[in-house]
Amino acid sequence: MEREKKLRYLGLLFWAAVLVSLALTLSNYTNYLGLLESMNEVVFSIDEITHRLDDSGVEFTISFSLVNPTSYEQLKFSSLQCQLYMVEGDQERFLGATGYAPPVDVPLHSDEVRSYSMALSVSGNDLIQPDGAPPPEIDLRVRNVLHFSTPIRRFYQNMNINTQSQAR
Repeated sequence: MEREKKLRYLGLLFWAAVLVSLALTLSNYTNYLGLLESMNEVVFSIDEITHRLDDSGVEFTISFSLVNPTSYEQLKFSSLQCQLYMVEGDQERFLGATGYAPPVDVPLHSDEVRSYSMALSVSGNDLIQPDGAPPPEIDLRVRNVLHFSTPIRRFYQNMNINTQSQAR
């Protein structure tokens, strides 16, 4: 009788462990599916690029936004690196690189728009016109590397955006 109780108790423990393992596996699986969806759906946009004359040359200010349109809530924005290239016809010239990182990895909640800005000072008189001012518009290609993290993994996305900078 005592032996049957122990066997029944061990059987219940075994099935409880199986159910807990299955629940954890299922949770990780759905978490992974949410991660895959959010990796493909995160929206990055450059809202505005402006430039102005400063003491060392021309300063570019880049404003950008991130949106997670999925229901996955564990995606965190870690950092952004931008390389600016001035486009002149079919030629490009590297102007410089800048980056942004929030003080902590910030979760991107569903459909919440996060806006940030950063600056880049470019020395060089070739951006300044003979009248001493920068051109009113500069055609740019911005190469972006966005870094994200999740409980499962870290990943990054590369993208190129052609845009114009407006003098302010």
